[in-house]
Amino acid sequence: MARRRSPGRRRSRRLLHMSNTSATARRTATALMIFLAMCGMALVLDAKPAGASAGSDKLMLTWADGGGRLLVAGAGYRARDLVEVRLGSSPIQQARGDDNGRIEISVPETMLVAGSSGTSIVLAGRSVSGSSRILISAIPPRAAARGPVDLLPWALGAVALAALPLGLWLRRRGQGTPGTTPGGYRGRHAA
Repeated sequence: MARRRSPGRRRSRRLLHMSNTSATARRTATALMIFLAMCGMALVLDAKPAGASAGSDKLMLTWADGGGRLLVAGAGYRARDLVEVRLGSSPIQQARGDDNGRIEISVPETMLVAGSSGTSIVLAGRSVSGSSRILISAIPPRAAARGPVDLLPWALGAVALAALPLGLWLRRRGQGTPGTTPGGYRGRHAA
């Protein structure tokens, strides 16, 4: 003789199963939130050496005013100390650093006549600790003409402007006339 279960017992098993499912979902959501928080902390709190800023060992050279001036920028020098700027081995000027030890100089093209693209620019001075600090870089070539990178924003804008009316036209074309049923609807649902 088969034993019949009471409806109350079936309901309690169902509720027990539902509570297990919701508890599992809560645990999974909690574990996911903890994992995401740990990943976020790892991105925000990356280790950096004390007293050094990222990219302080670089001498940045960029052309300005269409190749009329060369902007020279370096960091890590003693605050408000003199730094010598040289083109190759010949000195071209001296500059004083700011309160953070950053050097920013604008060298006119007339001073760079002797130096062509590839000639070295040297910044020589004292670091924060008092030791000698020398940053060396080469004069970058001037931009001769506009290239494809200059046209990229305009090309993307043209594609977006062309896609907008095309999208509107396709959306309107697909709507059909109001009051008609979609194709194949009547064949399957005939009364």
